[in-house]
Amino acid sequence: MKKIFFYLVVIFFYQCQAQKKTTHNNTPMNIIDSSFEKLNINNSTLLKTKKRYGTADPPKYIVNLNETLQSGTSIETYGLLDTYYDQWITPSRGWFRYYKEFYSDGNIKLKRIYNKTSEGNYGFLYEFDKEGKLLRTTDFEKDWKTSFIGITEIANKYAKKFNYKVDTSEDGIIISKNDQQWDKEYVKIWRKEQAVKKLWFIGFNKGHYENSDDKKVERVVVIIDDATGKEIKSLHYFDFYNYFFKEPLEDK
Repeated sequence: MKKIFFYLVVIFFYQCQAQKKTTHNNTPMNIIDSSFEKLNINNSTLLKTKKRYGTADPPKYIVNLNETLQSGTSIETYGLLDTYYDQWITPSRGWFRYYKEFYSDGNIKLKRIYNKTSEGNYGFLYEFDKEGKLLRTTDFEKDWKTSFIGITEIANKYAKKFNYKVDTSEDGIIISKNDQQWDKEYVKIWRKEQAVKKLWFIGFNKGHYENSDDKKVERVVVIIDDATGKEIKSLHYFDFYNYFFKEPLEDK
């Protein structure tokens, strides 16, 4: 009986280890997986949007469908018939949206995620052949140590400290980069490599109509060392209305 119990424990341990190899502790990024998908290219609602593309012969046609689900998730599907399709899916909550490409028959070609608030590579990129077989997986997180959740927790601390009324939670209602106007209150997260360091940045924005032109926006920027997860510098300042956050790095 003891031997059976021992083997069960061993099996459970290795199953857990195997699962760790295919998932991140960056749970906000785990919104896609490597499973096969097929777009219904004969969807009548999609085909109703069909229109001619260009004037060359033989004629080509495109489709472009925008939908919003009851959950608030928006889905934009675009396609050049007999050539390719792509799809942007933006959940109403959370920091990430995801992108999918499909072959002309609707079989999945690739899928990946994007940060709603800034540019950069995050999570996994999955690429498939025409039959839907997984060709390769690119893990953009393998060289990063600090989890996205850890960064949002730091963001929450600074939002409270400087009285920013923004949602910083991992499943929060996040303003996308296309809607980041100088007069809006918003938060963004981005990351980059600086010299030999990997750094995370948190930026807060708040507009002040009543201020002079050189102090129209109030900004807070926080820098985190990815290796330690610790804050290494922060900056609170006022600026002209613009979209560019200062990055007060130590190495000039």
